[in-house]
Order: sequence, then structure tokens, then C-alpha cells
Amino acid sequence: MTQLQQQNQGQLAILQDYLIDRKHVLQELAPEGVNVDKIIKVAIFEAAKNEQLRSCTPQSMFMAIGKACELGLAAGGVLHRASLVPIYSKKKRAMEADLWVEYTGLMDLVRRSGEISSFVARVVHENEEFEHYFDAAQGEVLRHRPCYDSDPGGLRLAYAVAFYKDGRRQIEVMRRDQILKIRDGSRYNGNGPWKSHEEEMWRKTVIRRICKYLPLTPQATAVINDDINTEFSGNMDLMENLSVAATEPIDVDSDIIDQPVDTVAQAAVKKAKSKTAKKTTEDMN
Repeated sequence: MTQLQQQNQGQLAILQDYLIDRKHVLQELAPEGVNVDKIIKVAIFEAAKNEQLRSCTPQSMFMAIGKACELGLAAGGVLHRASLVPIYSKKKRAMEADLWVEYTGLMDLVRRSGEISSFVARVVHENEEFEHYFDAAQGEVLRHRPCYDSDPGGLRLAYAVAFYKDGRRQIEVMRRDQILKIRDGSRYNGNGPWKSHEEEMWRKTVIRRICKYLPLTPQATAVINDDINTEFSGNMDLMENLSVAATEPIDVDSDIIDQPVDTVAQAAVKKAKSKTAKKTTEDMN
């Protein structure tokens, strides 16, 4: 075994031990029915494939996985509804992991409302045919003919369409300048998903916009708002503009993760009981 292989195995062992020691904390954060063991295994598997992810601090990995557990999203795997993204923190001078919800994860959460029968989100290139207009007789019309046999050109637009079970539709179209303005306000501008998966980020951006007009479960609302907070933390104007509703943020307390395991577990249990007591009081009133 080479020195590099030994180093990689050592990093994975440290991360696995860190997460296993705190698994009961993650179980307290997770809603009933969420498979915490699977979320941990998927995270370890993703770290084994990604050198930068292995170099992230165990604390940041725990924070990101804690959010994944609370939201019920595995970060990686076949369905790939979310990802663990390594980002360099200039403030801490270290690599840290963030939970990144993929556009497919947002689409899946939208469908959970029970009112949406299907949902599409696509990009339009410069050399593709596209029409979007309102007709008094037909209503809102959208036509897109993708270009498969030649160069489609650069990205021009992104759109999303939600089809309700009762036959209604909700359509949202965003121009290039609108999307780039949002990209420029992201903490990942110039790196991360905006650089490596540009088309997917265009789709994700228009999905966030259309979600402002769709029926969402409390979990879906929490996921979207937490995802926005993660990407645009500190940019209050964009956060306020993009948020779909006012909800309680997803919170894995950073000030307790480095305390002894028993202390962390007690804090998580206390937090869960506090939420339950608050809800019971509200129901009684």
C-alpha cells in the first residue's frame, strides 16, 4: 500500500469514526422513517471518491450530513437528489463541506405536495426555436424545439413547467441576464457547481423561482430556503427575493458539535422536545 493510499484510508477512518460516534445525534435530527445509516454510508462512499471532500473538516461534514438527515435527502447515490460540495473557507483556511440540493431533488420535493402530476425544467440554447407568449384564446403558450443535430449555441433561457393534477399549468421563464445576476450573487460564483455544472444550475435557478407560486409541503419549503441560505449567505437582498416563504431554518447547532458526544446528544434531544412542546401548546390554543 502506497503512502497516499494509507493517507486516504486514514482520512476516511477519521471521518467514519466521527460520524458513527455522533450517529444518535443525527437520528434525533432525522424525521421518522429516514434511514440515517444509509445517509452516512452514502456520504462515506462519496468521500472515498473525492479527494477534496476527504480533506474537509469532520465538523463541516457532520453539519452537512446533519442537514441531509433533517431533510431526508441522501447526499449522493443513484438518485442523486443532493451532493456534498467541498468549498475552501478563506476565513477558516480549510476545506469545508456544504450540502447542495440538486435540481432533481427540488423537483422531487415539489411533487410531494400531491397536487403536481409532472414537472419539467429545461434550458434553451441560442440556436434553438423557442416561443413564449400569452394568447387570449389559448392562454399562456410555450413551445421549445431543441437542437440535437448541430451546435445548439450558448445558453439563452431556462424554463420550468409544473402540471397540476386538475389540468392547470404554472410556467416560469428566466432570461440569461436574470440568471447571471443570481449567479454573480452566489458564494459559489466562479467555482463549484456554477462552474462545473452550469446547465444544471440554470435549471435549479428557474425551479427556485417557480416554487414561489407552487403548493409546497413544509419540508419542501424548508429545503428550498435552507439551500438558498447556504448559497447566498450574507446577501440579504437575494435571500429575501429568492425565499419561497418564511419558515424555521434547518439548524444543526455549530456551537455544540465539538463538545463531548453525550452533551451533543442531550442538546439535540432538548431541541427536539422543545419543538414538540411548542407545537402542542399551539394546538391547544
